[in-house]
Amino acid sequence: MADKKEKNDYSLWEVVKVSETKNGQYRITLKKRIAQELGIRGGNYLVFLKNEKGEMVVKKLELKDVKL
Repeated sequence: MADKKEKNDYSLWEVVKVSETKNGQYRITLKKRIAQELGIRGGNYLVFLKNEKGEMVVKKLELKDVKL
């Protein structure tokens, strides 16, 4: 059953472009509807999580998520 395709519960929601800055960093510009869906505004932080399948998940970083 190695040929069995894995079911993916995702659909294409949006594509964004990644730009490289002059100092070698990368920047992602989010479209307004993505920012609204995530509930983010300028100055907020996003966290990138990776699950056991190697898939990346992007979430808004909430203060409750940070251990002080």
